[in-house]
Amino acid sequence: MAVRIGVAGIRGRMGREIVALAANDASIIVVGGLSRDSGSDESATDGPALFPDAAALLPNIDVLIDFSAPEAAAAHAEVCAVAGVPFVCGTTGLDAAQMARLHAASRRVAVFHAANMSPALNAILAMLPALVRALDRYDVEIVETHHRHKVDAPSGTALALARAVSDARGAGFDAGLRHGRQGPSKRTATEIGIHAVRAGGNPGEHEVILAGDGEEIRLTHRA
Repeated sequence: MAVRIGVAGIRGRMGREIVALAANDASIIVVGGLSRDSGSDESATDGPALFPDAAALLPNIDVLIDFSAPEAAAAHAEVCAVAGVPFVCGTTGLDAAQMARLHAASRRVAVFHAANMSPALNAILAMLPALVRALDRYDVEIVETHHRHKVDAPSGTALALARAVSDARGAGFDAGLRHGRQGPSKRTATEIGIHAVRAGGNPGEHEVILAGDGEEIRLTHRA
């Protein structure tokens, strides 16, 4: 039996990609989706139907996949919890309060959230703590590059990489972050530098640099 999905952010980059992939997979049916300009007319666009809001969409689907915006994602999680519809969220840029709402929803319904859905990137996340612990005196810098239209900076993936480093060191997360550099200042041994580049149409590139005296390791993932 095919899984009926709804897509929040269906007109965005990831939303369009999900629709395209589902078109070639008989096990998935895209019932419809949500967009900032959904309005109230379900037939107002070619392709899957646009629904006016999540409450109208949820009775027709088995799972909601969200690539929308932080506040919208948190609200969708709450509506899914009430409706009993599992929620998959790839939206990044959620603040602590919005993440808390996802956690609260997860107590009532299945919720899956990831800053990056790539198997290869998640493999890097899995191996990174062991490298950091083995090379505990090495400096760590993270550089991420995305297309000019990406709103949040640094990316959710860059922050996930930084958190993996911080957790491996047993250090406080926010205290060790250094977003870019300007002016005269010396790096501390425990800081994690994060640098965000926004240019062109790059779909996503992340590099973790572990640098010691005379050698370095660079882990690079390109979408």
